[in-house]
Amino acid sequence: MNNKYFTWGAGALAFGAAAVLLDALFLEKYFFDLKTHHIGNLSSARKLKLVLLTDLHLKNRLYPYHKRLASKLKQLQPDLILIAGDTLDSSGKAAVADQFLGMLPHHVQKAAILGNHDYLAKDSLSALQKVYAQHNCRLLVNETAAFQVAGTRVVVTGLDDMLEGESRFSKAVEGVGKEEHHLLLIHSPLQQEKAIDTMKRLNQNRREAEKLNIRFVFAGHNHGGQVRLPGYVPVLPEKSGDYVEGWYNVEPPFLYLSKGFGTSRLPFRFGARSEVTLFHYHV
Repeated sequence: MNNKYFTWGAGALAFGAAAVLLDALFLEKYFFDLKTHHIGNLSSARKLKLVLLTDLHLKNRLYPYHKRLASKLKQLQPDLILIAGDTLDSSGKAAVADQFLGMLPHHVQKAAILGNHDYLAKDSLSALQKVYAQHNCRLLVNETAAFQVAGTRVVVTGLDDMLEGESRFSKAVEGVGKEEHHLLLIHSPLQQEKAIDTMKRLNQNRREAEKLNIRFVFAGHNHGGQVRLPGYVPVLPEKSGDYVEGWYNVEPPFLYLSKGFGTSRLPFRFGARSEVTLFHYHV
């Protein structure tokens, strides 16, 4: 009888271990979540579709889940795609980004920033920038650009990576005044702290009509922890702060931190399924 229970117990443990491995190595990486949020002036019925895509970590080839992602993005019909860095992994090549972006509708405007792995990739940043330009994507490195999105002016400020680059908020908003729809793209969520402090300092010396009016900050980098246990995140990337995923800040600008799509270093996820985020931005 004891041997029978032991056999059952061992079988249950083996099944549990196999299920965990299946989830970590396959399900959470290959089957992503679509997170949907309504933001902006919720009393308005008019809205834009913004998609946040981050941490693709493209390496030396595309996989079926990249094609599923491209298919989903086309199905969503976004008005603007925001790419929050680490499109390439440290082993990645710009040609792979070219292949992926080529599967997306060219007419959809895109804004991108750099992540730390983009700097470490095999190809140069100029090669990646060229690929972005070929696919209707503006790479913002401490810059601000205005987009006409479905008849609405949307201003996007993009900061350089804070690990491998030089994040300079003051430079990025030079000459920028008060905008009704102003978004900030950062790679690491920790970047928001200095950026918000700098924004407040700059606004102290501006007239009301010229004060920066950033309402939302979008970030990646942390992968939602990538490997998480119940109530515990063993490791976060460098310069992550205490941020893990989801919404932060009790007043504007509100920060949304995506779990991202790809994997870095460890080739699997657990407790942090890949994510694409759709924002219905009411204007």
